[in-house]
Amino acid sequence: MNTKIKQTIALFFTVMLLFVLVLPPLSAAADASPIKVGYYEDGDYMSKSQSGEYSGYNIEYLQKISKQSGLPFEMVDIASWNAAYDMLVKGEIDLLPAVYHSEQRAEEIFFSGQPMCSIYTTLNVRMNDPRYDYEDFKAFQGMNVGIIRGGVDGERFKSFCREHNLVLNIIDYDETSVLLEALDNGTLDGVAITHLGKNSTFRSVAQFSPSPLYFAVTKTNSELLSEINKAMNNILLANPDYSRDLYDKYLAPSVNQKPVFTKEELQYIKQAAPILVSYDPSFAPLTYQSKKSGQITGVTADIFEFIAKNSGLRFEFEAHNQTEALQLLQQGKISALALSDGDYLWDGRNNINSTLYYLRAPTSMITRYDSDKLEVIALPQGYQLSEAIKAANPHYTFKYYPSFEDCLNAVLHNKADAACTNTHVAGAYLSRSAYQGMRTITLAQPINEMCVGLSASGDPKLFSIINKCIQYLPTEQVDAYLVTHSANTKEVSMLEFIEQHLWQVGCIVILVLSIIILLIGSNLRNALRSNRRIQDLLYKDELTGLYNMNGFYQKWEENNTPSKQQSFVVLYNGFWKKKEENNPPQKQQSFVLLYSDICQFKFINDNFGFATGDQVLQASGKILQEILEDDEFCGRISSDHFALLLKYNCWEHLDKRMQNFVKKLNCWRKAKTDIPYKIDFVFGVCLIEKNATIDLHQKLDLANYSRRYAKDTPGSFIVLYDEKMRAQALLAQQLESRLDQALQENEFVVYYQPKVSMKDGSIIGSEALIRWNHPDKGFLMPGVFIPIFEKNGMVKKVDLWLFEEVCKTMRTWSEKGYPLFPVSCNFSRLHFQQSDFPARICEIADRWNVPHHLLELEITESVLLEESTTIAEVFQILKEMQFKIAIDDFGSGYSSLGQLQQLTADVLKLDRSFVSHGVAGMREKIVVGNVIHMAGELGMQVICEGVETQAQSITLQEIGCKYSQGFYFYRPMQLENYEKLLVADN
Repeated sequence: MNTKIKQTIALFFTVMLLFVLVLPPLSAAADASPIKVGYYEDGDYMSKSQSGEYSGYNIEYLQKISKQSGLPFEMVDIASWNAAYDMLVKGEIDLLPAVYHSEQRAEEIFFSGQPMCSIYTTLNVRMNDPRYDYEDFKAFQGMNVGIIRGGVDGERFKSFCREHNLVLNIIDYDETSVLLEALDNGTLDGVAITHLGKNSTFRSVAQFSPSPLYFAVTKTNSELLSEINKAMNNILLANPDYSRDLYDKYLAPSVNQKPVFTKEELQYIKQAAPILVSYDPSFAPLTYQSKKSGQITGVTADIFEFIAKNSGLRFEFEAHNQTEALQLLQQGKISALALSDGDYLWDGRNNINSTLYYLRAPTSMITRYDSDKLEVIALPQGYQLSEAIKAANPHYTFKYYPSFEDCLNAVLHNKADAACTNTHVAGAYLSRSAYQGMRTITLAQPINEMCVGLSASGDPKLFSIINKCIQYLPTEQVDAYLVTHSANTKEVSMLEFIEQHLWQVGCIVILVLSIIILLIGSNLRNALRSNRRIQDLLYKDELTGLYNMNGFYQKWEENNTPSKQQSFVVLYNGFWKKKEENNPPQKQQSFVLLYSDICQFKFINDNFGFATGDQVLQASGKILQEILEDDEFCGRISSDHFALLLKYNCWEHLDKRMQNFVKKLNCWRKAKTDIPYKIDFVFGVCLIEKNATIDLHQKLDLANYSRRYAKDTPGSFIVLYDEKMRAQALLAQQLESRLDQALQENEFVVYYQPKVSMKDGSIIGSEALIRWNHPDKGFLMPGVFIPIFEKNGMVKKVDLWLFEEVCKTMRTWSEKGYPLFPVSCNFSRLHFQQSDFPARICEIADRWNVPHHLLELEITESVLLEESTTIAEVFQILKEMQFKIAIDDFGSGYSSLGQLQQLTADVLKLDRSFVSHGVAGMREKIVVGNVIHMAGELGMQVICEGVETQAQSITLQEIGCKYSQGFYFYRPMQLENYEKLLVADN
């Protein structure tokens, strides 16, 4: 009996063991549980709707973190902040937003590395309680004030009371909602609490202790803290102003909140005479004169009306250009500038006291469409923005004019190549018909911050009053002012006005023409109907009614018969017009063939729908048809591509015709669609020699070459094909078709350029550089083929081939006993868009048994700035695999050591421009020395590229640079020569 029991038990455990072995493992996702987030009612920071939806500053920030990190959050409803904090300390919840930092709390919980925002504490009273003015400390004595029990904001209020000798009755509450209800029903005279946000219904009579708020994490979950910090860093790298954007959305003052003034300020308002303010009459839509009344109007005028309404101040306005206004302000003849844009240095020079800014805008540069030259820039005088532009662009010549309109006229009459101002003013002027031949480019810097400029010699109470009003000016109100005045400032010419009201006459004309056409065509309709349908299907585009590809070729053949053969130039853009038969003998006419493309047409389809895209194509065809002359025709070749055959007299006339076409299309766009931005075209043009045998397919290809070149070249509109484009295209095609064979037959050669210690010339590493020993074109440098392969993605094959060759070579060096130094390889940005890139290079290095720390992966600074978020994630994986990261060409663009610190690079290679531009002067030495020092502090090795002389080497060593790479020490060399150096150096 015992034996059977033992056998049964053994069989049971055997079956269970097999079951466990074959059971598939649970995924990590299955084990993952939501992150519990403490929620309590907190107004604009956190609130819950009747339908159960959570919203507010904290909630939106959490959603952003969830998108960045993939963390799932679960809200846990808790009665009060104190209860939520206790649960966080005990580990019953994982996360609590909007927590002030203190030393005691830092011992109990973790705080995020970056603050959610910086906010201040306020003393609030009821809106209709007249007993308390702003910072009226005498009236505050004896108030009943409520605070949140245990809150940092309550402790700061107590410190505020001690600082101002206030004796109050302070009452603790556990819940925010109960606290605010007590104030609302009169139980309390005031509440001291963190700024309540946009929907607050109370008045703030004191503001103090601005401090940061953090995400707080339970001490039991350090991994969560790491994920939160990583996500917040990525958010702020992508948008450094993210916290300010959320503040404007949830916490900025609203139209329901009003500024509060001190007794002294109220007395000043009561006694003050009208304040004389100067405005620029030609700075629309911000400040300009009404044509009807001659009075000030614009965004700034509305802002002053807001200030007057909320303060009781009175204003009078005088029109002066900004230069005159600055002089009058310094002489004390006016009290304020309606619009000033200076920093503290500008204010100091001009005796200005600037308020908070009420509007921020990027800078725009306006140029002519018909000119790519940029040497002379026109600037409006009297604005600090003009000085900032000049300081940032010392290589240009600058001319100053009294107004921005004068600047634009200077560009229009070729006295300047460009004019600069903020985007709002630029947009208002470019909407005028006089400046339709101009284009605008938005610049990343500088940002124009506009404020009220008061005389620094004036009464400080006036400054305080206006500053408070601007603090309570809602951003949505300013946006509404902008929308109103941007529309009002647009000028419509008489011709445009007539064109917009021609539909009545047009209907009559169309009706008469339709009757005539119907009468004439009725006899032919039945006979031609069947044939026309067949012809349309074969030769017409169904959407636009133009020739399709087949129809365009057929029309070409008809016009190119021996009896009608003429010289041609080719143009692309899409319409058809029937040519007259049996032309009488005349002087031979030249023609052009154009190939056109609608810029960002995919964006129109994606954002406004295919129906709108079809309307754009139809309207383009219609307008093109209107501009055609006798013996001209066009067709829709494919998608948004059109081909045109036009007469050719001169290039300027051709360019003007196409500019007029685009202008008419955008008039239609404004009247008939909701598309808010200009529709642009690019045109490729091919000239056809007289009396030459013409291959239309080839000519279309040539026009298409120039069309592609125009689309790839910023600012291009119409580009003429030349043989250089053809040669470049053929070279690219030949190199692309040869690449796979070249890789198989080892036509590529690896060169090595040593990196050295400048102190003794010893080798510390090298950079692998590729060359192509092409069988037909000879020895090609990388500048010939790498840009081509970068465009089509083939550069990834080249990069990986080079990396594997380096790994093979280093394996050979190890077997031969050669000293091993780090070797760097360049990688295209395209690799960092592929999630398997780290795994691929890890596999290559491991296959050849090369230690990862001896391999440096170089990426250029420009790519780093363009795709920092994606690259940061890949860098983190590569660092964990022990690969070295090098940033190449640092200093060639808008360098940022802050981003380098986030990306934890190992090597910083200073661009050769630092050396080639000279480091002999003291200013240059300070700049380069500080870069070297800061990089060293961040733990990066600094290598200076382009060292070509002994003097440069000595100077660089004097300012702290130890290592270099340049012709002074070694040029790039073949493998065998580099190996000899390794042996000799060893």
